[in-house]
Amino acid sequence: MEKQKTPHYGKVKPINYRYIYEEKFYDVLGQLKLPLMVVIFVSTVGVLLFMIVNNKTDGESVVNYFFHTVISISTIGYTEGYGTDNLTLNRLITSIYILFAFPAGYMYGLVKTIQVLTTSNLGKIYKYWRMYKEMENIKDHFIITPFNEITKEIMNDFKKRNIPFVLIEPDKRKKEEIENFNPVYFILDEPHKRAVLLGAFIERARGIITAFEENTQDLAVIVTARLIMPDRNNFYIFATATTEGSAEKMKLLGANEVIIPQQTIGKRIVSLVLHPPSPLVSNFLNKIAFGEKMDIDITEVHIDENSWVAGKALKDIHLRKNTGTTVVAIVKPNGKMDIAPSGESVIKSGYTLLLLGKPENIEKAKTYLNKPQEVSP
Repeated sequence: MEKQKTPHYGKVKPINYRYIYEEKFYDVLGQLKLPLMVVIFVSTVGVLLFMIVNNKTDGESVVNYFFHTVISISTIGYTEGYGTDNLTLNRLITSIYILFAFPAGYMYGLVKTIQVLTTSNLGKIYKYWRMYKEMENIKDHFIITPFNEITKEIMNDFKKRNIPFVLIEPDKRKKEEIENFNPVYFILDEPHKRAVLLGAFIERARGIITAFEENTQDLAVIVTARLIMPDRNNFYIFATATTEGSAEKMKLLGANEVIIPQQTIGKRIVSLVLHPPSPLVSNFLNKIAFGEKMDIDITEVHIDENSWVAGKALKDIHLRKNTGTTVVAIVKPNGKMDIAPSGESVIKSGYTLLLLGKPENIEKAKTYLNKPQEVSP
């Protein structure tokens, strides 16, 4: 019998965040155990005492004795829960009972119970438990870290596009700020730890985005994530860097793409200076490039050797008619780009098509273009 293979990331177990809050809930119940037992014990003694004194065990009498016990412990006492028989003895027993039951049942039992319920944040415990329980079903998501101005923009755009994500923030002092921002799922923990990333279900994720101010933290996250998910084609790592040297290190360690914000901003300003923009054209392109326009998108589709469109002219695949998308450019393996290709342009395996269209049509085009030869439309 073959031994079960140990995962390549070792024997590290994922942190079960739902279980953590279940434990907190059970801790609260543990604090309630003794005061509740005292209240129940004192109440039971009171009921039994009145049953013995009055020699009555019928249901109505028991309910009356229980009622009398409760109002005695709580000091309400607006009526007596027994009849006129043995009135003096009942009052004597009640007085003695209150002297002992009030300190134990009320001053400790009830007060302690209320104190625990009001200071244990049961509402928040349940809220977090429910969040982590729902998070267990997440898939095809992105892990984003940390919580800062850059990742806020990313998360806002992801929300608009219904892209699922899990935020990981190592600084617990930002908890209130994160709650006000209201991401669907977030974790307050160290993102460079394998157990944390596994607890964020990295094995079911599409990728991770890391944008720390300190590049050393980004590097730690990249190394850990790539250790767990070594396939660059199926798991994407995006990062920010402060220098070209740091960006190069991040790529060597496993990042798919690294952005240097200062360079990006600088190049954007230069392009505006050199090519004064038309307001309409500039806004249109910016919205596509930065994901602001929801009714149109641009993406690239790689054509593999098994695709039915390989070797066919662009006019013969009827892409616009069948998917509602437009090929704005064809990129050859050597990097040469054919802008606004004609219908006579031949699509070959290894080429990449840049498509423009509505998001739902682009998804349709991806499937349409890479159908295998035997099921070509």
